[in-house]
Amino acid sequence: MTADTSPLGVLDPRRWVRSAPAPESGRVGRRRASDRLLDLGIYVALIVLVVYFAQASPYFLTQRNLLNVGAAVAVTGVLAAGMTIALIAGQLDLTVGANIALTSVVVSLAIESLGWSTPFAVLLGLAVGVGIGLANSVLVVAVGINSIIATLAMGIVLRGVALISTGGQTKPLTDLTLPDFLQLRPLGVPTTVWILVTVFVVCWVVLTFTPVGWHIYGVGGNPSAALRAGIRTKWLYTGVFVTTGVLAAIGGIITTGTSSSGGPNYANGAEFDVLTAVLLGGIGLAGGSGRIQRTLAGVLVIGVLNNGLTLLSVSSYYQQLARGAVFVLAVVLGAIGERRRAR
Repeated sequence: MTADTSPLGVLDPRRWVRSAPAPESGRVGRRRASDRLLDLGIYVALIVLVVYFAQASPYFLTQRNLLNVGAAVAVTGVLAAGMTIALIAGQLDLTVGANIALTSVVVSLAIESLGWSTPFAVLLGLAVGVGIGLANSVLVVAVGINSIIATLAMGIVLRGVALISTGGQTKPLTDLTLPDFLQLRPLGVPTTVWILVTVFVVCWVVLTFTPVGWHIYGVGGNPSAALRAGIRTKWLYTGVFVTTGVLAAIGGIITTGTSSSGGPNYANGAEFDVLTAVLLGGIGLAGGSGRIQRTLAGVLVIGVLNNGLTLLSVSSYYQQLARGAVFVLAVVLGAIGERRRAR
């Protein structure tokens, strides 16, 4: 019996998937070429958009504008990183928008109504994210409800709590410690961009180089095999939902600081942009596959598209049309990717 040579001593989840019969030799080259094109497609799309808008507007490639693009997609990017981990594990978290709203309300009320210092209010906001993640995991893991249904219902509850807590009103911040912190530009780069980069680097390291990352891929690819291999799948799912909850709470804290307020209607429909970015990045809905760096490319595609259309003074109606078209494209690419993985 040969020794297991999997990285870090964990089972390679690729071994848990039944091998498909070899395709006919005449079709191998064409399939490989099309697969390679799809793999690189998101990066090609990003480059094409950058080149087009650089030619169309003299302001696009300026340092100031590019940093603005990064700052504009910071919240979407942080949420997309968490959604990527959830989808790789075979789960989906649709509470992220409501999580942002509730976190922003909690942080603003803690500072303005309770007189808490900003650091403690931020810690409370992160605790809210942990609590939401645990609540989602109870519904999905303990009760056994499908994650789409469970998190959709939980999102409605969270939004309702935020509305009740504020009477449906936005709560402005008079203490500007948090906004001032987020307006800092270490090395000339906005703090929100540093947060975005840090989140993606940490998630990339965890998914690529740690046993936890391998287990996330394994559970998403074949839950029963992962369970037989000794992976504590329930605890892993709990950790995944807590991660998405905390990252959404970070998004809520950023939203509170950049808007200098907390609002129960913030991030309404945020799931749309997040899922668009993740699907554009080729993260499969079936679980067990995907690379977080591709999600980052998907986030940047959305940011560049929105920024470029704004610079060209395109009507908001057409911008909405463009966003919808990109989402449809993301869904189509996701379906194609699922068929590739099923071959």
